Amino acid sequence: MCEQGGMVREATVVDHVVPHRGDQALFWDPSNWQPLCREHHDRDKQRQERGRPVQAVGADGWPA
Repeated sequence: MCEQGGMVREATVVDHVVPHRGDQALFWDPSNWQPLCREHHDRDKQRQERGRPVQAVGADGWPA
């Protein structure tokens, strides 16, 4: 997500590409993991999972 916005940040969270919703096989499947920074995980990924639009952000950090 950072890269798509033209930014480079350290990934600090292992995110599940497909939400596991308690499914242990999906939770532990490494092919379902992606690295994200905490900000994108806690904000944008959660919005996506809830079906809300994600606001695009430019390289300067301001809404695009």
